Amino acid sequence: MTPDDRVVTLDQKQPENTITFDVYSRRIVSEDRIETGRRLLEKHSDALDEISEHYGVQPEIIVALWGMESSFGRNSGDFSVVDSLATLAYEGRRADFFRKELINALRILDQEHVPVASLRGSWAGAMGQCQFMPSTYLRYAVDYDKTGQRDIWENDKDVFASIANYLAAEGWRSDQTWGREVTFEGNIPTQDIGLDHHHSLAEWQGMGLRDTGGDDLPNKPLQASLIQPDGPDGRSFLVYDNFRALMRWNRSTYFATAVGLLADRIK
Repeated sequence: MTPDDRVVTLDQKQPENTITFDVYSRRIVSEDRIETGRRLLEKHSDALDEISEHYGVQPEIIVALWGMESSFGRNSGDFSVVDSLATLAYEGRRADFFRKELINALRILDQEHVPVASLRGSWAGAMGQCQFMPSTYLRYAVDYDKTGQRDIWENDKDVFASIANYLAAEGWRSDQTWGREVTFEGNIPTQDIGLDHHHSLAEWQGMGLRDTGGDDLPNKPLQASLIQPDGPDGRSFLVYDNFRALMRWNRSTYFATAVGLLADRIK
């Protein structure tokens, strides 16, 4: 093999995140993505309900992540995973990380009997409809319908189950949602804002927080953190422990919040 110049170019051209969450969320939680998600939630309802029951992850969350990662399988990438990872390990910017992922990709070829031509993904090596890196695939991918291969490229049930298995393993709870948008008047002390700080819903209620319709917060014994992706002048969200599972999928508050909002609209 030889280095893939396209991969190096794409790696070097990654833009800094300069857009606001408001702009980002309007792009991601689009009417097209919502309507497609609703249609596919209905189309795959039997499989999604079964997988949801098995793993304890709500169907709309599975579909929202599917939509976020690959536009519901329409854009999962057509780069050779092995070539891309070898190129990135050779390039050197994050050589240690990509070298490990390359070895894991070779393990997949060896252990899973996936033909090398089928191991396709993004330029950075994320694979299949749920865009798992090879290490994530080895830990969380599922052969749900027992075909003998954990097929996150073509098998919808394996895609759904792999997403659900990841979240379940990372602490997702079926009796909770991800969070909710809230409003309040006045100011919240800075020391109370962020994922490192939390209060009960009753305490947040006492501090003046309400849902966006002005109604009281749920009367449930939940701990929540207040996040403001665009700062104090932007939208505010109370997020629960499930939000942290989404953050382990992708360490971006923009991403995790958009997944939650998309799931709500799909539902």
